[in-house]
Amino acid sequence: MSFNKDFFYDLFRALRNKNYRLFFYGQSLSLVGTWIQQVALSWLIYSVTNSPFLLGFVMFAGQLPTFLIAPFAGVLADRYDKRKIIIITQAVAMLQAILLAIFVLTNHINVTVLIILNIILGISNAFDIPTRQSFVIQMV
Repeated sequence: MSFNKDFFYDLFRALRNKNYRLFFYGQSLSLVGTWIQQVALSWLIYSVTNSPFLLGFVMFAGQLPTFLIAPFAGVLADRYDKRKIIIITQAVAMLQAILLAIFVLTNHINVTVLIILNIILGISNAFDIPTRQSFVIQMV
């Protein structure tokens, strides 16, 4: 495959837009944190319970709200200010991560707490994902 000189120029064209660049780097950082948290959460669940079933159940509990709510959240994202929705969902995800850290550091962690916190994150993601995807189109 040969590349012409415009290939790399066009590849990063969107990053020339200041708002998109800020959004891209901010979301990249947020998503890296989210996936690190998901890996750590999986490890934590298994180390607390020693149960592959509970590991799967807790992770499923976090994905179920996204599956059920995301189509309706997409409709809301089309009707309301996308920027505000993203700020709210990111704040909820941050609060969830802080609560998880507090429960772990104070040694008050159990399966029920993990399920509840994972459901909260799933609900936040259900609104965040479709809103973020439609926000990019609006921004660029």
